[in-house]
Amino acid sequence: MKIGLSFPLLIVSALAPLGLAQTSTPTTAPAAKPHGPDAVAAQDPNRIVATINGQKLTAKQVTEMLKPFTADQRKQIDANLTKAVEQIYTQGQLAESARKLNLEKQSPWKEQLQLSEQNVLARAYISHLSDNASKDPAEDPQKYYEAHKAEYETVKLSGIFIPFNAPGTPASSSAPNARTEEQAKEKANDVEKKLAAGGDFQALARSESDNQTAAKGGDLGTVPINDPQVNIPAEVKAAVNKLQPGQVSEPIRIGGQFLIVKLDSREVAPFEKAKPEIEKKLAADRSQNVVKKEVEKYQIHVDDPDFFDASTASAAPAPKIPTLQRSTPAPAAKP
Repeated sequence: MKIGLSFPLLIVSALAPLGLAQTSTPTTAPAAKPHGPDAVAAQDPNRIVATINGQKLTAKQVTEMLKPFTADQRKQIDANLTKAVEQIYTQGQLAESARKLNLEKQSPWKEQLQLSEQNVLARAYISHLSDNASKDPAEDPQKYYEAHKAEYETVKLSGIFIPFNAPGTPASSSAPNARTEEQAKEKANDVEKKLAAGGDFQALARSESDNQTAAKGGDLGTVPINDPQVNIPAEVKAAVNKLQPGQVSEPIRIGGQFLIVKLDSREVAPFEKAKPEIEKKLAADRSQNVVKKEVEKYQIHVDDPDFFDASTASAAPAPKIPTLQRSTPAPAAKP
C-alpha cells in the first residue's frame, strides 16, 4: 500500500520545478442533511418547513411551539410530528380568536384558566422540591450497600420445564404439553432421579425440557434474584435461595408446568459496581420522601359528612370541556 501511494507524489514533485505540477482542490464530502426539528432549526432557523391556512412556518417558529413540552412528551410528539404541529398551531389560533372576544374574562373559562394555572404551578413546585432534595447530603452509599447486599446478588440459572394441560383442556397428542398434571409430575420426578444419579443437566434439558431454552441446555441467564422489579415467581426464588452453586432443586409447580432449576453460580456485585445505582436510588428516595411529606400536610379531615354526600342530590351534568377532537354524529332516529 505504501508503494502504490508514493507514485503520484513522486510525479508531482518531479514536475514542480518545471511549473507543470497541477494543484488539485481537495474534495470534501457534503455535509449530512439535518433531520428533525431541533437539528434543522439549529442549521437554518428561517427555513420554511410547513404551511397552515396560508401561513408559512419557519423551523424556528415550530421549535418555539414545541418548547413547552417535556422530554417525555416530545418523544410522543415526535412520533407523529406533522399531526402534532397541526394541532398545536390550530389550538393557538383558536385561543387567539377567544382572546379577541375576551372569553378569558368570562365564566366558566376564567375559572378554568385559573385551575390550569394552579395545576402548572403546583407541578412546578413539586419539581422544585424534588430537585432540591436530590442535592441534599445523602446517606452513605457504602453503609446502604452493606445493609442491602442481597439486593445486589445475581444468580446464573438453568432450568428444565415440563408443562401439562390445565384440567378440562382437550388433550392434543401433537403438543409438548399434551399430558395431565399427574403425568407431568411423574416425568419431573423421573428427571430428578436421573439428575440425582449423576445425569448431565444440560443434556437432560436438551432432551426433556419443553421450553425454548432447551436448545441452550436450559440456560436461563443471569438475574438479580432479589430485585423486586424482576418477575421471578416466589416459589422459584425460595428454592434458589436454598441452593448452593451446582445444586438442583426439586420439581417446582408454577402455573401449568413443573420446573427443575439449577443454580450455576451466585455472586454479589462489588460496591464500586453497585455505587452508581445506589446513589441514584438514594437521591430518588430523598425526592420522594420530601414530596410525600409536603403533600401529606394537606390531607383532608371531613367535619360535615352530609356536605360531601351527594348520593341523594340530583346529579348535575358535567361541564363540557372544549376539545379539538371531532365528535361522532349521533345516528338518525328511525321513523
